[in-house]
Amino acid sequence: MPTALDRFRELVQGATTLDPDVFRWIETLPDGTRLVVYVLLLAGLSQAIAQSIVLFVNQVKPLRFVLSLGIAAILFAISTAFWVLSVWGVSHVLFGADTAFGTVFRVLGLAYAPLLWSFLIAMPYLGVPIGVVLSIWSLLAFVRGFDVVTGLGRWQALWCAILGWIVFQIMQRTIGRPAAALSQWLSNAVAGKPLITNIQELEQGLQAGLGSPSAVKTPGDSRNDRGA
Repeated sequence: MPTALDRFRELVQGATTLDPDVFRWIETLPDGTRLVVYVLLLAGLSQAIAQSIVLFVNQVKPLRFVLSLGIAAILFAISTAFWVLSVWGVSHVLFGADTAFGTVFRVLGLAYAPLLWSFLIAMPYLGVPIGVVLSIWSLLAFVRGFDVVTGLGRWQALWCAILGWIVFQIMQRTIGRPAAALSQWLSNAVAGKPLITNIQELEQGLQAGLGSPSAVKTPGDSRNDRGA
């Protein structure tokens, strides 16, 4: 019997085209969970590549650059698992869905297939609209898949996704703050330096043509220069 990994391309293409059958197959084929983990890691890596300008401006060394992309992909997959937990909880509490957590994880993870194209967000001018399209595309894939495996209906599946996202955002800003701080520390540790992520400071570094955190001066630095 073929495994989900053997049909990786077919399942990813099916999820991208919103084919309801692939969300049934991911539940019956062996290694379905492993395939979904790979999809999430690849989607996270694609997003990390799109945002790698941060690493360029901070002049992260080549080896650390690659490691930073890998860490970003892993953190993306972990954060997705927490969103799955939120959606699963909402579906149980509000709609009485009797769906296993593993099922929700596989469906939601496979629905991230469109985000494998996230590296296109790095394109000048077109990056933002492409990001919006990919996010909506992924949401539609999730609604289709969640409807298939739970039988809740498309509107209820959509509400599960929206309310689950809201719960996830609240968790991030409250009990999830230590985890966010740990993620930032890990990213800085792998990069070998505190990463500048503020948009204005990144623009200053690019305009200066130096691409170095030391090249981005804070208002306090400017006052010190004048005093000298």
